[in-house]
Amino acid sequence: MKTFNLTTALIVACLFLAFNIQAQEKANGTAARFNNSVYISQSIPGNMNSGQIYNVSVSMKNSGESVWKQGNYTLKMTNLSESYIKTWNISSVDVNSTVNNGDVIVFNFAVTAPLTEGNYSMQWQMADGNSYFGEPTVNAPVVVSGMTIREKETDFININSKFVSQNVQSEMDAGQTYDMTVIMKNTGSVIWKPGDYKLKVSTKGGDNTGDWSVANVELSSDVYPNSEVTFNFKVTAPAKDGTYNFQCQTVKEGKYFGEPTTNVIVKVN
Repeated sequence: MKTFNLTTALIVACLFLAFNIQAQEKANGTAARFNNSVYISQSIPGNMNSGQIYNVSVSMKNSGESVWKQGNYTLKMTNLSESYIKTWNISSVDVNSTVNNGDVIVFNFAVTAPLTEGNYSMQWQMADGNSYFGEPTVNAPVVVSGMTIREKETDFININSKFVSQNVQSEMDAGQTYDMTVIMKNTGSVIWKPGDYKLKVSTKGGDNTGDWSVANVELSSDVYPNSEVTFNFKVTAPAKDGTYNFQCQTVKEGKYFGEPTTNVIVKVN
């Protein structure tokens, strides 16, 4: 009888200890098998005009054992101070569907650029209630400038472009040179002439002080309305490790016009 009681007591003690360890792990946010996520990708404009609304897209993968459901799980900004929430006019985005283990969810939402010009950043992470978990997104630098006023509406219609596609590496070695490809479409009514029209890198580095080492990309021939042009060129990655924006736009006589390329967040090692 004593042996039975001792065995029972040991089993109960082990179960109690295991329960306490599991509860403590969950409370400390270390139960990674239960709640976990992997950052997949994001699209955040690297340049914004103050007070304007911009579309943002963030993709996350459920790599844990829990099921993400609306009402409990959200994508949250990693800095939730009152001033930071007011800066972007948003703090979290609800999960809008059931996300099982291995599923990828794409959050599409809008942010409002700060009213004050300057250098900002934006980073997101999954949360269960108020508890963050998993891998955060890359901290994306954003340069906010004053409103750009069009000179003439007719010029905007006559001279226009649409971004089609690009091939830009998301990871680079510091100081190394890489081949880039950007395809743009002439959606205006005028012919793009070599010498007058070019492609230009419109963003700066992650610290917003250093430009990418690349010159304006020239046209090799005329681009007629409703035609596409492929720009092939080389860029040299910054010499300093960090996270950088890379975005291009067409220019005429030094003035940007049309739709810019999707901003690529590049990690330089």
